[in-house]
Amino acid sequence: MTSDPSQNEDNLAAAVKAMEDLVDEAVQVYEIDKEKGNVTDDLYNSLKILTGYLSFTVDIPPELVGLPAETRVILAPSLDLFIIKPNFKSEQKRLDQLSLDDISNVLRYAIPLIINMARTDRIIKSKKIAFLKEGTKKLKRLPGTSIDETMITDNVHMEKT
Repeated sequence: MTSDPSQNEDNLAAAVKAMEDLVDEAVQVYEIDKEKGNVTDDLYNSLKILTGYLSFTVDIPPELVGLPAETRVILAPSLDLFIIKPNFKSEQKRLDQLSLDDISNVLRYAIPLIINMARTDRIIKSKKIAFLKEGTKKLKRLPGTSIDETMITDNVHMEKT
């Protein structure tokens, strides 16, 4: 029994078409992976500037990054994750070394906490500055305590000496 030559050509054409489709899909996956890397780098670098400035540290539930509950995970301002295992051995990973799912989980958890910490810090600093301003205003009302007068008086005394 011989096979039909046109059937073989159809099978070959289908195989070639399948290979072309495979190449197209592979190129698209490659481009998406490349874009993922660029987006992750941009996010990491931008966020690292903010978290570094704020200097807050956040405890992360270990389940968010696929670790056992007995593990402690700490997100540092440098966006490094410090992983302390139940046997007290530790390891350090950069946030951008995690999978996209783990990065998303960590950020979804940590960002609201960091916002709350920053808000609290801002309120405390604002109250302290308001206190200092009020104290300064009260002291300026005292006779003979003007800063300008004190500086002039000090300069005059220094010149006479």
